[in-house]
Amino acid sequence: MKKPEQQSWYSRWFSGNDLLNGLIVILLVLLIIFLAWQVRFLFEPIRALFTAVGAPIMISGVLYYLLSPIVGLLEKYVHLPRNLSIGVVLIVLLAIIGVAIAAIVIVLRNQVIQFIDNWPNYWKTSEAFINETFASEQFKFIRDYLNHTNSDLNQNVLDWSKKYLTSGVAGISSFASILTSIGVTIVSTPFILYYMLLDGHKFSSFVSSKFPNNSQLSVRYLLTEISKQIAQYIRGQLGVALAVMIMFSIGYTIIGLPYGILLALMAGFFNLIPYVGSIIAQVPVFTVALIAGGQKMLILAIIVLAIEQPIEAHVISPKILGEALSIHPVTVIVVLLSSGHIFGVLGIVLAVPSYAVAKVFVTHVYDWWRANSDLFEVEEVAEK
Repeated sequence: MKKPEQQSWYSRWFSGNDLLNGLIVILLVLLIIFLAWQVRFLFEPIRALFTAVGAPIMISGVLYYLLSPIVGLLEKYVHLPRNLSIGVVLIVLLAIIGVAIAAIVIVLRNQVIQFIDNWPNYWKTSEAFINETFASEQFKFIRDYLNHTNSDLNQNVLDWSKKYLTSGVAGISSFASILTSIGVTIVSTPFILYYMLLDGHKFSSFVSSKFPNNSQLSVRYLLTEISKQIAQYIRGQLGVALAVMIMFSIGYTIIGLPYGILLALMAGFFNLIPYVGSIIAQVPVFTVALIAGGQKMLILAIIVLAIEQPIEAHVISPKILGEALSIHPVTVIVVLLSSGHIFGVLGIVLAVPSYAVAKVFVTHVYDWWRANSDLFEVEEVAEK
């Protein structure tokens, strides 16, 4: 090997320039990403595999983070073997889900049937409201636009109905495929969840053991932090969504809002989307309140919202969700908008936890780079 003084100037420049080496690494990573995109057809089997098993794995993952602490408590304080603790938890969970589905179906069935029966009247009422509200010539453009939108929506519903009613065998085949996917998900999820609960706590140790000895502790710490971020987000968001659903159910029942339970369930679901979901959830609520109950019902719905929002913002969210993810609200909105535009509804649901995981990973890599790079030596000496 040549001594440093025997090496050419560009060899010494390359070997001692951490910034240039870092830029070369970034360039190589971008080149790899570009080449992978060009041969993306090779990854089609992976996409098909994820499509087939993605739903049960995602559902099992969410339930794992919800049930894992309960299994740990049974194992620690009741002294049940882990596999028996998991069996008890799964049996209780299935019983709760069965009772909840039965109760919700009974309540929602009548509301859905009533909504379908009253749909033509609601449609006429909405058109009359638009014409009366924007009767002035100044609002002619808005009135025409809203009426045109209403007509298009109604026509789209009719076209969709005709399409699927006249599709014959193709429609039946598609419907059978959807039922098969749902059936496979329902059957496979408990088995996947069982083994996740049984061995999930060993995952970080198992993966880190495959790395060199001097990096195992760092990898285990990284995987543990990622798991904590996902767990905090899932438990927090589901807890807040459940609390919101209960509060709206009580409020809408008290004021007598039509389809109150259905709208409360929708509000809880939309609340899974941070910040934006709470606003989106009120659109159908105010629409139904105005069309089905008039201005008085709309005012009552606004009062319910005015009572619910402070409780959610100042009591429930800080207690259940807190500042666990440490993500700025503006960052959350940007991530939601961009991921929703690229990946659709699934992107909106997975945007924030994916960003939280990426943030932990990037922060960990940056800390490692800062600890091992010579670029920060002068800065750290100055700080001391």
